[in-house]
Amino acid sequence: MNCKVKLVLIYESNDEEAIAPVLARWASAVIAQRAEFECCLLDTSLRRAALPHLTRADAFLIFASEQSHGYSADLKAFIDQVAIRWQARPVAFIGYGGESGGIHAIGQLRQVLAGQHAVPICSAVTLANPWTLLDEDGLWREADQARIPMARMLVQLNWWARALRSAREQKPYELVSQ
Repeated sequence: MNCKVKLVLIYESNDEEAIAPVLARWASAVIAQRAEFECCLLDTSLRRAALPHLTRADAFLIFASEQSHGYSADLKAFIDQVAIRWQARPVAFIGYGGESGGIHAIGQLRQVLAGQHAVPICSAVTLANPWTLLDEDGLWREADQARIPMARMLVQLNWWARALRSAREQKPYELVSQ
């Protein structure tokens, strides 16, 4: 079975710096160059419209803005409201913000999503002070600096997505999670 991995990119369009939409467009373009993924962009503010895409997803990529060494309340609400759809699916992260590049938010989100029976993968892309990477038109000047970590992360995400999809097909996760 060699069909494409259905990857859902989740971002917050209302982040303070308006960086998430720029990063989401960049990541979509990078992923579109890879044959193994079918990509869908979802804004957390459109929860109801997101449900069908989340149900069909094999994997998730979450953009995590770090705020006060943590992730946003809106992102947490989104995760909680679509709880069952995370089960037995891998989750990758692109973190951004401040000197840490979002690593604190990613660490916390890994714990939250593991509690939802998702599988957070080890590799992540982190971008310290991302607002310095944007030009006056809001375009990313040095997108290539994140391509290598992005490629590593996507290789792992693809592997986990295929392995977990195969496991779910053999035995639905609902039968083993109770």
